[in-house]
Amino acid sequence: MENQNRQPQNNSMNGTARKLLRFLRGMPFSFVLLFIIIAACVAGSVIPQGGSANMYAQQYGDGAGKLITALQLDRVFTCWWFIALAALLCLNLVLCSVSRFPQVYRAWRSGGKGNIGIWGSWLTHLGMLLLIIGFAAGQFLSTEAVAYGIPGSTQPLGDTGLMLTIDAFDVALRQDDTVEQYTATLTVTDSAGNRRTGTASVNHPFDAFGYSFYQDSMGWANYVDIRKGGELVKTDLICAGEYTFPDDLPQLVLMFNKFYPDLVRGEDGSLATASPHLNNPHSLYSLYFDGNLMAMNLAEPGQPIPVHDYEFTMYDPVEYTLIVAKSDPTVWLVGASSAIMLAGLFLSFYVRPWEQNRREKHADQSDS
Repeated sequence: MENQNRQPQNNSMNGTARKLLRFLRGMPFSFVLLFIIIAACVAGSVIPQGGSANMYAQQYGDGAGKLITALQLDRVFTCWWFIALAALLCLNLVLCSVSRFPQVYRAWRSGGKGNIGIWGSWLTHLGMLLLIIGFAAGQFLSTEAVAYGIPGSTQPLGDTGLMLTIDAFDVALRQDDTVEQYTATLTVTDSAGNRRTGTASVNHPFDAFGYSFYQDSMGWANYVDIRKGGELVKTDLICAGEYTFPDDLPQLVLMFNKFYPDLVRGEDGSLATASPHLNNPHSLYSLYFDGNLMAMNLAEPGQPIPVHDYEFTMYDPVEYTLIVAKSDPTVWLVGASSAIMLAGLFLSFYVRPWEQNRREKHADQSDS
């Protein structure tokens, strides 16, 4: 009696497991997962990532800001539910690929090895699975470092052990003064003294020592002389957004806020630049003492900014470039999986329908 009771229970459990397996590998489940993941990616692209709760409250309102942080939409691509969805999609693709392989293989063998189009759907699933794995692995294995400077400057590239020299930087303008291209000539030196020289421009990185160097953005920098009692005590180079101070009075800070190459004032007092050329250059600066704002104003190059016994002078504005170096050992996997997925789509939509139509036409001719 006990064995007879166990057998229906085992059959029931096996039936439940089979139903769960069919659900997990089924097309409806994959469509639902893809829809949610795509919606999450859109949200992650629209909503700024990595901000503070106060920033979201100010930008979207208190209610929406709290909802964004509660749903972890402020860090979509690293939150637990997005990782769980990606893992479920991988599981769906694995189960679908494994379960369908024998069926596809038998159909391919029975229909003749020239019937390669039957592999289209299976290869598409395999390529999508490898693509997800490649992107996920890239998040953990890739490294990134940032450096910026003016032509002639050399600085260490993060913790990579490389030194980056910016040999030259050029901004190509169109006739209407809009930017056509940023191009930086770079020299990279490793710890053994080996050197590589090349150019990096937007969408055209320079590769050296396992890293790809991207031209990211540019801005303006100013040289600053600091005098005390008329005597030069310090010379510094600061980029927009940076600050400097006298070494003997670090509480006194000059902040370089923004640079206007060709300053124009609007009727409402707003500031803008008429062109990228140095026709009417001005720097917007702020003065602080002990963290308290003392003054904010504009200064032309070479115009002294007196503060008690001290005097700041900004001069020789120069463009700087921001370079991003990336190393991703999974690039080959992403490229290979993309090629597999494209091959699968090609076989599904272009090869297999043609073969199916050919077989149907041949069958009709045989019947007649």
